[in-house]
Amino acid sequence: MSIAVVTAAIGPTYHRFLDPWSQAIQRLDRTPDEIIIVTDDVEEAEMWVHWQPGLRLIEATTKYVNHPQVCVNDAIAATTTDWVCKMDVDDELYRHALDPLAEVDADVYMFGIRLNEVNLPARHVTRGEVLRTPHNLVFSGSPFRRWVWEHSPYQDMICEDWRFWVDAARNGARFLASPTIDYRYVIHGSNISLNTDQPRWENEVRRYQDQLRRV
Repeated sequence: MSIAVVTAAIGPTYHRFLDPWSQAIQRLDRTPDEIIIVTDDVEEAEMWVHWQPGLRLIEATTKYVNHPQVCVNDAIAATTTDWVCKMDVDDELYRHALDPLAEVDADVYMFGIRLNEVNLPARHVTRGEVLRTPHNLVFSGSPFRRWVWEHSPYQDMICEDWRFWVDAARNGARFLASPTIDYRYVIHGSNISLNTDQPRWENEVRRYQDQLRRV
């Protein structure tokens, strides 16, 4: 069982997070087999990372209109592992986070997160709940089997995480909730999720749900 941890660092605001992000990866009890960082400026990014075995920086090739983080598709495409953990560059994995994956008999392992001083555990969800609910029931950094992404990569839209989990459920993925808190969601004022155009987000969600009903 092999694991990759991937991220996208697009723009100067996110380059600076590569230092704490890569240090957190170094502290993991279960060392990832591959660590892929996609960026718009490899020369700048390599000044921030803590180099370790398996780590590679690659240049972004994905063209985006709505959401630069969709470039993470380039990083995932460069992996060869059974599992992928897309950990946003401004978030911090806890050292135990990847330990259970060798025993997980599911396709998505739903992480619990720490937000400010509050722990938000993952809760059990069914595929039907993920498909029906217009809100994220699965936290962004949750690991998934590579086939989940191969069937439906991330889309260039502002609700891309929600869409990714909905597509996973639509394609038959099984979800399992972690019993622990597995990463810290770092608040820094420039978080995409905190600066989202909410009416536009809701419109995109409704549009895709309507599309699914017609299939």
